[in-house]
Parts: sequence; structure tokens; C-alpha cells
Amino acid sequence: MSVSINELAENIVALAPQEQEELIEKVATLNFLRGLEALSRKYRERLAHEGKLHQPAPEVLAELDKLREEIAAHDYRA
Repeated sequence: MSVSINELAENIVALAPQEQEELIEKVATLNFLRGLEALSRKYRERLAHEGKLHQPAPEVLAELDKLREEIAAHDYRA
């Protein structure tokens, strides 16, 4: 990155409050999307390792639903 953190901070505080809020929202959105991309990548790697990468999505979702039900039954016994 060619701009230092200090220079970036100076540029941000020079923005109007509304622009700062928009910037914060943009950064939050980008971080969220990057997190989803990383999670997706890890899940695809896991599916590939398990030999399930090309398994149809409805089958994967059914397995996840079954797992969720098993966890809920175990963790939330009456």
C-alpha cells in the first residue's frame, strides 16, 4: 500500500461526518464479504477433502439440516 496508515487516518478525519459513516459502512461490508468468501473457500476445501465437492446442493443442505437437528436434540434436551 502506497499510503501510510497515518496518511489514511488524516484523510479520513478530513471527511465530512456523513462521508465517514459511508466509509465505515463500506469497510464493514467489504470485511463481511471477505469473511464469507473465506468461509466459502474453506467449506469447498472441506467438501473436496471429503469427496463431496460435486455433490448436489440439496443433498449437502439435507445433510447439514440433519446435523443441525442432531445437535439441537443433544444440546437442547427437555
